[in-house]
Amino acid sequence: MPWFGGSGRRRRGSGRELADYRAQLVRQTLSIDELIGDLIEAIDALRRRDMDVDEALDRLTSGEERLDAATEELRGILAPAELHPLHMEYEANLERATRGVVTAVRGCALTKQRHRAPDDEEPFTYWKRGQQNMQHARLRMSELTDALRTWEPGAPAEASVAARLHRAEAEE
Repeated sequence: MPWFGGSGRRRRGSGRELADYRAQLVRQTLSIDELIGDLIEAIDALRRRDMDVDEALDRLTSGEERLDAATEELRGILAPAELHPLHMEYEANLERATRGVVTAVRGCALTKQRHRAPDDEEPFTYWKRGQQNMQHARLRMSELTDALRTWEPGAPAEASVAARLHRAEAEE
């Protein structure tokens, strides 16, 4: 037995834990990405006036509830200690996407006010901001998912542009 108290069995156990984490992460993040994509499409249709405000409001409200549930499920996934900062950043971006939905919902609520003129642009501003927040959060979440999914023990756990380029060069 090595002097530091580790054994081969323990290392295999942590490899199994990493594999379990990755499987849960991939399953959860694919579902979240698909949901955010659907919500972005709904907001885009709303901005183009291809979707009724009431229909969009129903989809956005339902989507917000599903994102909240996904956030809770994601918090239940135990990340390896080295990946905690990246996992937490993913959660923060998921919350940013949820705030984007809330912003878009606020735009829908503005259209329901009686004193609003039909050609008022303020709801469009809320929809645009919400959509942009969701798109930016989704892009960052994709980068983080890639870093979390491909991380190997002993390597630095980072999701920077430099790290992404280094991984791309290593794959070539």
